[in-house]
Parts: sequence; C-alpha cells; structure tokens
Amino acid sequence: MKEKDQLLKKIVKELVSEEAIPIIEYLKGKSKISEFVISEELELEIHKTRFLLYKLLDHNIVSFIRKKDKIKGWYICYWDLNEEIINHLDQKMNDDKLDKLKERLKREEDNQFYMCKNACTRMDFDRAMEFNYKCPECGELMHIQDNSRTIEFLKDRINELEKDNTKKKLK
Repeated sequence: MKEKDQLLKKIVKELVSEEAIPIIEYLKGKSKISEFVISEELELEIHKTRFLLYKLLDHNIVSFIRKKDKIKGWYICYWDLNEEIINHLDQKMNDDKLDKLKERLKREEDNQFYMCKNACTRMDFDRAMEFNYKCPECGELMHIQDNSRTIEFLKDRINELEKDNTKKKLK
C-alpha cells in the first residue's frame, strides 16, 4: 500500500504539481466529496481547489459528478479519486520518457553539434553555419562538440527505463 501511495504522489507531482498532493491524500478512501468540503478542510481558496481538481481531472486521476443544489440552484461537483489509473499512468509516463530519450539519442547520433568555449549555446551543423560558426551570445568561434558522453548517457538511461518497464510488466 505504501508503495502505491508513493507512486501516486510521484505521478501527481510530475503531471500536475506538488500542490495537488494534499487533495489526493484527502480524497483517498472517501467518495463523492464536495469541492467546497475539500477547499474548507484543506484550507485552500475555492478557485485554487477547483483549478487543481480540474488539472487532476485532465489526467483522469479524479472523476466527478455534478448535482444541482436545490436551495441555491448552483451546480456542485462531487469528487472521487481514481486509484485504478495509477499503474496505467506510470506506464504511460515511462513510455513517453523512453520515446523522448530515443528521439534525442537519434538526434545526437545523426548530427554534429557546435559549441563555443564559454558553453553559451549549442547548435547543430546547419544552425552553426547560419551564424558563421560564431556564438550569437558571446561572439566566440564555435567548435565541434564531442557528444560521445551524451550518447553513452542516453543509451544507459534508455536501458534503465527498458529494464524498469520489463520488471513492471512481469509483476
């Protein structure tokens, strides 16, 4: 259970923000909680509470039903935590990271990069040629950068993520 809670916090922090963690902790184990109750209990302004709830909703971490208040005539949203989606979101985040790392690795392997000695900027061959191999920030001459360490780092990181994905799929 503790592992699942840590995973939920990690996902919420990465996808929404750390500010949303108290909301998901409050919703855990509860059902159909009014946004006004959440706001009051967590001592957050209602508009901030709604903002965070809708950001959580964007990733299906929470769900809601809307009911009309019979006295005031307003619509009130009642929120639930969708804990079943945690593993799916974790897998999706890992897959997205892996795709981005693979794209970056391909770009690093397929291009030559140039950088000035002050490391102000880094650009590929075409862009460096546009600037006549002079840094647009400091004016220093740009030289080819050896990106073999970057490529090695990216390969290691891709292998780590692929191993993690394999372990998670075996569980």
